[in-house]
Amino acid sequence: MSFSSKLKPNPGTDPMIEPAHVRRANGNNNNKDHNNDVTAQIASALIESTGLLRAPQRIGPLVQKVVSDKLRITFEQRHLYSYTKNKRSTDEALNALLRWIINAQRPDGGIAAYYSLLTGYSESYPEVTGYIVPTLYDFASMTNDGQAATVAQRATQWLLSLQVSTGAFPGGLHSGSHGTESQPSVFNTGQVLQGLVRAHAETSRPEILKAAVAAGDWLVKMQQVDGSWSGPAAYQDTAHTYYSMVAWALAELSERSSDDKYGLAAERNLDWVLSHFNPSGWIDGINLKGHPDYLHFIAYVLQGALECGIVRRRSDAIQMVAKSAWTLLRKFETNKYLAGAYEVDFKSGAQFTCLTGNAQMSCIWLRLFEMTDDLRYLNAALKMNEMLKQLIVVRGRRGIDGGVSGSYPIWGRYQPLRYISWGCKFFADALLLEHRLTRSFDVSTSEALSCAS
Repeated sequence: MSFSSKLKPNPGTDPMIEPAHVRRANGNNNNKDHNNDVTAQIASALIESTGLLRAPQRIGPLVQKVVSDKLRITFEQRHLYSYTKNKRSTDEALNALLRWIINAQRPDGGIAAYYSLLTGYSESYPEVTGYIVPTLYDFASMTNDGQAATVAQRATQWLLSLQVSTGAFPGGLHSGSHGTESQPSVFNTGQVLQGLVRAHAETSRPEILKAAVAAGDWLVKMQQVDGSWSGPAAYQDTAHTYYSMVAWALAELSERSSDDKYGLAAERNLDWVLSHFNPSGWIDGINLKGHPDYLHFIAYVLQGALECGIVRRRSDAIQMVAKSAWTLLRKFETNKYLAGAYEVDFKSGAQFTCLTGNAQMSCIWLRLFEMTDDLRYLNAALKMNEMLKQLIVVRGRRGIDGGVSGSYPIWGRYQPLRYISWGCKFFADALLLEHRLTRSFDVSTSEALSCAS
């Protein structure tokens, strides 16, 4: 492990939620804080728009994308199964997504957080780089693609260089400058841990397992008595139910290291998270002060709890996630889309789509199909994947080609005017799952027919 001295100080921002250079309002519901939030958003837009002055060649792709999305939402026909028309193969879409991820690897080995239509590629993002590593290895395994494995190895090496002496990994974007050290981050450490556990499974390098164990030890040490994580190492200093993604990483570390203390810590958090599930399927405790409950973070809660429940053999977790996932499935079937953000109890939704959240829900439905054999989950996931495939840019400049935008339309509230690396990651995961499960389903059907004959 080495001390990191190349990271931006963490002012309480998260690139997944807001631009890293903007301090948002503290979330209190008064006019002053609302005005501060609006002012910060305007400042952010103005700062990013100056990127067009430095690179006017970006104006063309920006205008083209805005016009394309405007025409699509104006003229597209919303009718039953309109999103299931197979215009693009799964293999073609998957290759495009992985090409975007591979092109987003920076010279330092990290993966950029996003490509902005205004400013181009961002700096490397440790959190996303961490959980992209398993996606790269899954793709390499399915396709025998050596380049994807090489990118995963470079990313892992870069992540190892960022670990601080406590075992933690930092928050924020990697600036490449010296003289500053970022605040350790529970969530980022958990997502990097996912990558380290998978990298060790693929390479058996002892230094990777050592780093993973150190990260796990720090997470266990930082965990509160009730199973949550809060304080300076948590976003906005408060506990979040979407940190179930950290519990999932600890559960995997427990399996990899054969040390149940990490599994028990994972279950303590899982119990805390499950206590926030409501009869309606809604989950309290996302706690993004000053922000709506984006579908991306709702799906984080569900995916982390589901995967942790599967690893730890917790049927109660699987059943509770299934109830929430079913609520969203019915909304998708009824409305032909999922809103980008929801109010409490899913009573109303924002008028844009969070594509990353859609991809995550596909992953969740596919895993539930795998656990339950309920074809309704598979049906919804396949429809979602077909819809998302139509929104990938298949021809364009580097950073756009194969990218998943933060919102649809591109100017929606979540990561506007950006193609985001975690969107590509989760949609690639969904297509990899689709490939694995439908191939297995086809084989099973074929075997059944053979027996019947």
